[in-house]
Amino acid sequence: NFLVMKSILMHWLIIILGTFILSISLSNPFYRLLIEKNFKLKFFFKIILRLLLFILGLIVIFLGLYLESL
Repeated sequence: NFLVMKSILMHWLIIILGTFILSISLSNPFYRLLIEKNFKLKFFFKIILRLLLFILGLIVIFLGLYLESL
């Protein structure tokens, strides 16, 4: 029973993590608070980082949805 509950929570945590990654890439204030404050990047690298975060967030969300469907 515990293992079933653990697997139920796991896919929700993965989906929440993916949503968090997506919000970093899409929300400008959230991006500035977490990324720009710690790393000073040039404009080109900012765009590439946001694009990679967006794609990573989508992959993580779909991975969580796949685990939910199992």
